[in-house]
Amino acid sequence: MKLLIVVAAALAVASCASISLEDLEFHAWKLKFARSYNSGAEELQRKEIWLANRRHVLDGQCRYNPATVSATCTGYVDVEQGDEDALKEAVATIGPVSVTIDADHLSFQLYESGVYDEPACSSSQLDHGVLAVGYGTDNGQDYWLVKNSWGLEWGDTGYIMMTRNKHNQCGIATFAIYPLVQDIPQ
Repeated sequence: MKLLIVVAAALAVASCASISLEDLEFHAWKLKFARSYNSGAEELQRKEIWLANRRHVLDGQCRYNPATVSATCTGYVDVEQGDEDALKEAVATIGPVSVTIDADHLSFQLYESGVYDEPACSSSQLDHGVLAVGYGTDNGQDYWLVKNSWGLEWGDTGYIMMTRNKHNQCGIATFAIYPLVQDIPQ
């Protein structure tokens, strides 16, 4: 109901101002999903992504066809909480694993290259979902290869190497989950 009131009020304001319907829909979406951004630049980038996704849907470019589905999600698996070895095993045998991390530090937001090591990172105050896609060692320092959702301009073309085997730094293994997928015979 709150969202409906906000949208109605925004439409009333829009009739007297030069606010586009797309702007109103984006702001309604932000309210509905409690989205907030650290800067105007970040909000603009997120809005552009949101608008591009909206255009794909409205233009009918979503090409879902139930007749061509070859797999379905039958459930999910929670990786043992805080266990980096269990996360490593899942990434090695299953593939990418969805994880939640502490991304609330300027050092994370401004990351460009190298192995990210932030001693002030929390393993319990987590605020951002990313994808653990691999792991390795760089100059003797173990790392997780993590795909972020902030676009190719952030980090190392959208990726970050986060320190591994340092007491679950940034909470990388605190909430890790992956889907169970079942093939559908054709």
